[in-house]
Amino acid sequence: MPTRRRFLAAAGLATATAGCMNALGSDTGAAGAAPGSSGDPDGVLIETLSVRNNHDGGHRVQLAVESAEGVVHLNTYQVEPAGGTVVEGDWTNTAGEYVVHARLDDGEIQSTDVSGSVDGATSCVRMVLRIDREGTLRILFGTNCER
Repeated sequence: MPTRRRFLAAAGLATATAGCMNALGSDTGAAGAAPGSSGDPDGVLIETLSVRNNHDGGHRVQLAVESAEGVVHLNTYQVEPAGGTVVEGDWTNTAGEYVVHARLDDGEIQSTDVSGSVDGATSCVRMVLRIDREGTLRILFGTNCER
């Protein structure tokens, strides 16, 4: 059962990311791109979304996935060293204009506009929120879908 602390942290993430659909930037995405602006006009399918920890310490990752209809996923994950989890959601079956927001522990929120970060020929991506060996959160994706 979620604790009060987890609920408040998740609510804070949702509040902090509300209305961010057109003002996003990240290492992997197009900064400031509107969802779907450079990708498939119907959006993209996220075949897999996972959280992985390559750091030698445990971490907390807050994750929000937003579509054109609003927040479709909001949760906090406790990730042990060398651990991880696959995050389930409708994005595996339904293409859309998704924006992924993530925060490592009490750090800054990182956001990636998935649809706006891929070319028009890409209709499917695999995403990993990876904590690297230095303890830095990276939002990564590739287009090697099995579909």
